Amino acid sequence: MRSVASFTAETVALQRAFESRRPASRRLFVDPYATAFLRPSLRLLAAAAGVPGLRRVATGLYDAVGGPGPRPSAIVRTRVIDDALTAASERVRQCVLLGAGYDTRAHRPPALAAMPVFEVDHPATQAAKRAVIDRLGLDAGRIRYVPVDFEHDDLRARLDAAGFEASAPTAVVWEGVTNYLTAEAVDATLAVVHELIGAEGLLVMTYVDARVLADPARFPEAARWMRAVARAGEPWTFGLHPDKTPGFLAARGFRLRADMSTQDAARAWRADLERRDRPSALYRIVTAERADAPTRWHGEGTR
Repeated sequence: MRSVASFTAETVALQRAFESRRPASRRLFVDPYATAFLRPSLRLLAAAAGVPGLRRVATGLYDAVGGPGPRPSAIVRTRVIDDALTAASERVRQCVLLGAGYDTRAHRPPALAAMPVFEVDHPATQAAKRAVIDRLGLDAGRIRYVPVDFEHDDLRARLDAAGFEASAPTAVVWEGVTNYLTAEAVDATLAVVHELIGAEGLLVMTYVDARVLADPARFPEAARWMRAVARAGEPWTFGLHPDKTPGFLAARGFRLRADMSTQDAARAWRADLERRDRPSALYRIVTAERADAPTRWHGEGTR
């Protein structure tokens, strides 16, 4: 079992800190707490992104190491997921964040302010996060922290022990996790998620295009991205082919509502916000419901 907090969780916190320092008229969201999860050197880099003359230098330095895809893709997926939860908030009564990392979504969108939020993550990452939340003095009364190793632990048992209400319609967010798991772990988790969300719930899940695992050159931004996560000890191990995703989910009891790349999702925003950064076509966001879900969900978008 990994005994240290996730490095990728910290890098995503940095990406969100960068976005939060953009001018209000040109950003997709604000995470006011992201900087608190960064080591001192990365805090300086994030602070530089708040200075107009240094913003491009700071983000450019980051992109030079990780490649042009990770940062804008993480920003877009955050906004898409926030919007999906907002759209679902009138129907669901609780939220489960699988692999919550250092995101402060439980404290950010108003849509989650009135419902219990179950944050599920690896024990080491979660312990580091809770220390920061305590230091910030944030109200965590609605939050149930559920330490789980997805490869070994019984997710449902851990949630039930934390007070999960089985009969309540539930939104489950599985962001930035599947690409680090085995196919067996993904299957096992989806089986539990199918039970968790109920007939009126929602699953929001990210994945990478499986073709990148066999042929990184297919996506120009992939090689540096994959090298960076591998160097951090968190290589990509799982993906789905977009053409096969509907069948993959159907075989596991879900009905696909939407499946888009971060590149596609960003098109409407890039022009309006005068964005030059380009999210990746290899990183994708799925929204799905149970196959027995009522049809009233249909027609509600994720943005």
